[in-house]
Order: sequence, then C-alpha cells, then structure tokens
Amino acid sequence: MDAVTKTKRDVAAKRARLRPVLDDADLSALVLSSYESVSVFAGTNIITQFAVPDRFEFAILTRDGATIFLACNLETEQIRRQTDIGDIHEYVEFEEEPMDALARVLRESDVSSGRVGVEARRLPRSHISILEAAAPRFELVPVDDELDRLQAVKDDWEISMLEYGAQATLDAVLEAAAESSAGTTERAFAARMCSGMMMRGGFPEFLVLATGDSSLETHAEARDKPLEDGRIWRVDLGARFTGGIFSDLARTGVVGEPTTEQEELLAATRAAQQAGFDVIEPGRPAQDVYHAVAREAKANGLPFGMPHVGHGLGLGLHEFPLLEPANATPLAIGMVLNVEPGVMFADREEVYHTEDLALVTESGYRLLTEPQEALLRMGRA
Repeated sequence: MDAVTKTKRDVAAKRARLRPVLDDADLSALVLSSYESVSVFAGTNIITQFAVPDRFEFAILTRDGATIFLACNLETEQIRRQTDIGDIHEYVEFEEEPMDALARVLRESDVSSGRVGVEARRLPRSHISILEAAAPRFELVPVDDELDRLQAVKDDWEISMLEYGAQATLDAVLEAAAESSAGTTERAFAARMCSGMMMRGGFPEFLVLATGDSSLETHAEARDKPLEDGRIWRVDLGARFTGGIFSDLARTGVVGEPTTEQEELLAATRAAQQAGFDVIEPGRPAQDVYHAVAREAKANGLPFGMPHVGHGLGLGLHEFPLLEPANATPLAIGMVLNVEPGVMFADREEVYHTEDLALVTESGYRLLTEPQEALLRMGRA
C-alpha cells in the first residue's frame, strides 16, 4: 500500500472519531478551519493555511453524516489530490468572503439553524462576527478542547513520520557539527543543518542557534559571528516532513574540547530530562512530567525556571498536552511528547538544552530519538 493510500485510509478512521463530538455537544454541524485540524481530519497539507491566514479552508461534518470540503479556488486542485473527501465546494478569493461562503455551503447542506461547532481559539473574532451576521440562526459552539484531545493521540502513520522526522533532524545536526569547527560562522553552521534537513525530506521551519552573548536570548538567530573555541552552543530546530508532520529537536555542543564542568552541566540537564521520561505512563497527569524535571534539576543545583518542560508534537509545533505545572490532563497511549529541559547560566553566557520525543505506550514510553549523553563536539563524526 503506498503512502498516499495509507494516509487517506487512516484519515477516514480519524474522522470517524469526530462523530461523538457532534452527538455529545448536540451539533448540527462541525466546522474545522485550522491548519492542524483540517490536515488531520481531511488529509491535506495546504501551507497557505498558516502562511496566508485569511485564505481559509474548511472541512465540514454534518449531523446527517455528510462530509464536505470548502476550498479557496486557488487551492482546489491540490486539495483534490490530497483528500478522500469527494464533496468539494469552492469560493473565489476576493469575490466572496470566506465566512459568507461557509454560511452558504451550510445552508446548501440543509444546515440552516442549530448549534455549529467551531475552533473559537483559532478563528479571529472579526471572522466569527462575519459568520454570525451571515448565519444569525446558528449558535456557534467552541469545540477546541475536544479537537485537541483527539489530535493528541497519534495513529501508526503519524508515529512513524514523527520518528523519521526526529531522526532526520538529529542526523542533520550531527552531520553539520562534524563538518564545522572553530572559525565556522554561526550562519554557516545553521545553513548546514537546514540543508541536512532538506536533503532528508524536511522543509525547515525554525532554527534557534545561540553561542556566547546570544545565549541569553531565548530564540536567538544565527549570526555571521565565528564560533569560538571553548564556547558552548545550543540549537533548537525543526522542519515539516511528509504530510506536514513537524520535527522539533534541541542539542547542546561545544566548540573544541569541553571542560569537566561543562560536561557535568550537560549531564545534570540530561538527568532532569530522564526524570521526566521516567514518569511517562498512561493515566499519569501531564503536570507530573514537569514536576519530575523540576525536582531533578533543583536536586542537581541547576537554576531551573522553565514555565513548561515540553509539549505534544504532530502537525502543530506546541500541541496538546503542554507539560506545565497545572496541567492535570491524563497522558494517553499514542501521545507523542517532547521533553526539553533548558538551563541558563547568565554569568557564563551558556545554555544547556536538550529535547527528544517519547511515545506513550501501554507499559510506559518509547523514545523516538536517542538522547544525548555528552556534549556534541565539532569536527567529530
């Protein structure tokens, strides 16, 4: 079975899980509008959904069992190739307001009144107002939490792509570090990592690279500054792979040979990460991962101050559940979590940051990348 066919089969199965959302909330229709939700439940990967946010695409499910796609006319042909949804409607950009088109399609589908589920957190208020004016007999009902929970549990195809993307990103970092040395500029180092991800099928989305004084910036961008011998560097980067699946990985390294203290600080950071992994199991509250990381970091004398220590990953970068101290959401089999402790030493101009993926399994967890046990050295394979 080829990748496209398998994706469509799995998308149909995922979409079936939306039916209880309609029933439980007594909805006449459910409207998906975000890049993440439309991609997950319609099988598309339309990059303008996040690059051009006013160009809306909608996947619509009705109480009577209809499944409809409303597309901007510029994207229709690509959508036809990607989705298994056969009932596709169009609106013409700048000729018809997308929310007016949505109200029209709902009426044509015999949904003229009742409760309509929408992604209230992701739809701008201005567009919600247009939809309310175009369809005054609808009661718009937020369904964001329900969608977040459904998207958090990955199917086998999503897990395999997350594992591939994570390993491809790690390989790009290792390769770039092996090809770099003192005197290489931050920008050249970053370019090698981006090239490595692209050669492995990823389209780079972000790359944070910090050394020296820029280490005090949470999301520093690479500069033309040469890498200096003895300096700690850290990178946090990610790309989109097949089907829009994200990668997100962090590593810490050193230019030249590390001091004993630098290796000890990395080991303490890694121990905090492992403490987070060790409490991952089905039914455990997400907040327990945060508290385990925080306890281990503080026990090792690290200046821990992170508001969260990780997040879900998939078609979104920071997916549900966020690993923060108040999140009591039970972890579930099939969730894929990034655990990423980061520790800043302002007086040393150093940050130690490492990030890896863990799949929640029946027996606990399975790592999708091998965590780092030592600082990455430049110039070494």
